[in-house]
Amino acid sequence: MRDFKESSANKSFRIISLFEKLCQGEVINKKETAIKYQVNERTIQRDLEELRAYFSENYISDKPVELIYSNSKKGYILDKHDNYWLLPDEILAMSRILLESRAFPKQDLEDIVNKIIIQCEPTKRKQITEIISNELFHYIPVKHGKSIFNILWDISIAIKKQKAISIEYSSLASTTAAKRNLQPVGIVFSEYYFYLIAYFDEHIYEFPTIYRIDRIKDYTIKDEHFHIPYCDRFEEGEFRKRVQFMQTGKLLKIKFKYWGKSIEAILDRLPTAKVIEQYEEGKYILEAEVFGQGIKMWFLSQGDCLEVLEPKEFREEMKETTFKMKQLYK
Repeated sequence: MRDFKESSANKSFRIISLFEKLCQGEVINKKETAIKYQVNERTIQRDLEELRAYFSENYISDKPVELIYSNSKKGYILDKHDNYWLLPDEILAMSRILLESRAFPKQDLEDIVNKIIIQCEPTKRKQITEIISNELFHYIPVKHGKSIFNILWDISIAIKKQKAISIEYSSLASTTAAKRNLQPVGIVFSEYYFYLIAYFDEHIYEFPTIYRIDRIKDYTIKDEHFHIPYCDRFEEGEFRKRVQFMQTGKLLKIKFKYWGKSIEAILDRLPTAKVIEQYEEGKYILEAEVFGQGIKMWFLSQGDCLEVLEPKEFREEMKETTFKMKQLYK
């Protein structure tokens, strides 16, 4: 094919396409590529030389990325060290976490998993796809069916820039959406759902309010900013340590006895918990700092393997609740 003067747009599109294919582990055959883009092989060779220079200058490390010709594959490939690819076991672990979360509509979940698989060394992709395919087929998302990527991103940017937001929110207790003006401070994930953590714009409260993101019917990012001093900033990690079932309530320091099957499971579930005494084999006294409403729900799920000792008010609340439960089974 003869040379001709092509537009810069055509060249840019072609080089970007080659770049994407190489990064995804595909093989670039010079002759086939020239036919596809209706240019001669010398033009493709120049494109490859430009890409080789780009990789050489911008991917500098102890184990660089190189554009090389592979005799066995009869084309050009991007020679990446293993550190540049996600390993099959890493992809499998991430995919299983996503599948178990049930947080996304099926199509969204499939799109994410496929994009992750592309980050694997090309020869392993088919094997990973086969392993995951059955679980993808049987995947059952939560019932709301909403794609939430856009709202997660928009509100995350509002949090970063400390911009106020307005939302229309439908709670379980109401059939109509209520409008709220909020100062968003965090987004967390727990038990299948993403949650927005925010303070009311008009009032100052001791602890924030929690909103399930899929129940937000509409939202607006405002131009107005709010300010929270760095020392008082909301920290999602610290919040997660103290909340159960995304129920807040008063922050409590609780002392309790536990004699169930696994003390390790308790310490994993309650990151702030500390064993302060082992009074018998397999029996412990622990302390934890937690939000009251959520921890009450979780303590009740432990049956007769746990007893609340302090604070007194919370112990009495647990006694009252368990008495009411007992009355149901008379």
